[in-house]
Amino acid sequence: MTVEDLLREGMLKRIPPSRERAVKSLIVAERYFTSAKKSFDARIDDMAIVAAYSSVFHAARAILFLDGMAERSHVAIYEYLKEKHKALGTDAIETFNMYRRLRHAVAYGLETQVSAKDSQEALNFATEFIEKVKKYVKEELKK
Repeated sequence: MTVEDLLREGMLKRIPPSRERAVKSLIVAERYFTSAKKSFDARIDDMAIVAAYSSVFHAARAILFLDGMAERSHVAIYEYLKEKHKALGTDAIETFNMYRRLRHAVAYGLETQVSAKDSQEALNFATEFIEKVKKYVKEELKK
């Protein structure tokens, strides 16, 4: 699905670009990341996965806010990044999507189980992804 398709279907919406909302979204990302670490330390692996994904979701939203976009769907963020922000790297974008699907399965599924290894890997990815987005946002704010 293209960004134009997502706009037409209402899954993305054009908004005024907002540096303020981008920065706030990164703050929210950090808060969720802290929750993910606390869940991991408490050996609550399913919640660590949900919180780690929430942290990368909010980091990704920061990019959309800078670009003047708002999402109405989690998959829309993935599609937007895939089309408009290839510089994040295909691996990072596809891993974002994998955690989007895993978060959905954990939150809504009846049989999805995750391990400490799964939640540790989610935390590792969130650390890398958030840092990559922070670097991008910092560069954009200099402009």
